[in-house]
Amino acid sequence: MKYRSYEQGMTLLEVLVALTIFILMAGAGYSGLQQGLAIQDGLQQKRQYWRRLDTIMILLQQDFDQARNLSQRIPVNAVRPFVGASEPNPAAQGELVSFTRGGHASYSAGLVSPHLRVAYRLREGSLYRTTWPRLNMPESEQGTEAELIDKVTDIQLRFLDTTRQWNASWPTIPGTDQPPSLPLAVQLTLTLGNQQTYERVFNVGAAN
Repeated sequence: MKYRSYEQGMTLLEVLVALTIFILMAGAGYSGLQQGLAIQDGLQQKRQYWRRLDTIMILLQQDFDQARNLSQRIPVNAVRPFVGASEPNPAAQGELVSFTRGGHASYSAGLVSPHLRVAYRLREGSLYRTTWPRLNMPESEQGTEAELIDKVTDIQLRFLDTTRQWNASWPTIPGTDQPPSLPLAVQLTLTLGNQQTYERVFNVGAAN
């Protein structure tokens, strides 16, 4: 009796076993590839998110650096140079802080005022920046609003006075001009949808 050697061919069972092993290995490789792509996509989204958050912090610092101790003269009820509160004001579209900003220039519109009004607002979980193109303007003039970031669950502001004390509002005595100057700094505590809290302190005004 002659016996067939392994080199002469594979039985159907051996083919099925080999095919099964190949399918399992291919499936494991595909699963690993998908998992790797998902991780890479998640990391990319996190990088974009942090980049966006960093851009917002830079914008805030630039605005606060350019804060000026100038009030609006129009309308008659002049707006104070710098007004802020620890929590959003529902009566003012969720306004957190508003102030006069200098350093404004436009090379396309000709001569323009170097001062404008800036406000930051929190509405429905989104932080907005609103600007008005000039300091003295009628009450009916609408500012230009831009959404900065969404999924904000909480935001708190504090204001540093000349005695190095933190205050929940500015002016420190609401409804008055005390003190009339700008705060030395603003502390921002931001809580986002990922339940992480971020805290930054911004200097206010070039003279401070």
